[in-house]
Amino acid sequence: DGKKMYVACGIGSGSVQIIDVASRQITGEIAVGHTPGCMAISPDGKRLFVGNRFNNDVSVVDLSTGQTVSRVPVIREPMGMAITPDGSTVLVANHLPLDPSDSYDVAAAVTLINTADLSTVHIRLPNGSTSMYGVCVSPDGRYAYAVHLLSRYQMPTTQLERGWMNTNALSIIDAEAKKLVNTVLLDNVDLGAANPWGLATADGLTLVVTHAGTREISVIDLPGVLKK
Repeated sequence: DGKKMYVACGIGSGSVQIIDVASRQITGEIAVGHTPGCMAISPDGKRLFVGNRFNNDVSVVDLSTGQTVSRVPVIREPMGMAITPDGSTVLVANHLPLDPSDSYDVAAAVTLINTADLSTVHIRLPNGSTSMYGVCVSPDGRYAYAVHLLSRYQMPTTQLERGWMNTNALSIIDAEAKKLVNTVLLDNVDLGAANPWGLATADGLTLVVTHAGTREISVIDLPGVLKK
């Protein structure tokens, strides 16, 4: 309803500050976990989900009482979060893989939390996926989009240009079927889209992605990407 703001604060003893928008005053505090960051509010306004980066979990807060009622384990360092329009699923972008660094397949994953029973499903991204910062959901709830690096860590480090070692990627997830659709690159052949960070779509037709490494924004035609 636009009456309150929730601000993630703190490091070890993390908290969420509640701010009354009209008076611009802090009216409450909710204790959460280590280094809270990404957050999502359920569409009915009853629950707040908070990613605790270094606890590798998500606090579920009952906003009527201001108390954490559950902690849901994810994989590693939740850095981005979104909730489907119907409130049934919270999607969490895990920043880093949890695999041993010398494994054949090393990849980050998106965690899907069922808000009814807090059960989880993990959708693994392609081998080499890492540094995932953001995730968003289309307005109809059909697709989710996550941005990350795609590292070719098994290649000899003899060339950096043209994405030989690292590329910047967008992964498309079928939120209803809970599976990866595909991963596409954000780079041009001669121009890298370095460090994709935040992303959003208001109409499901255009996706906007920010790039921390090049201080640019990509504007992406989603129907064109899905058709291809």
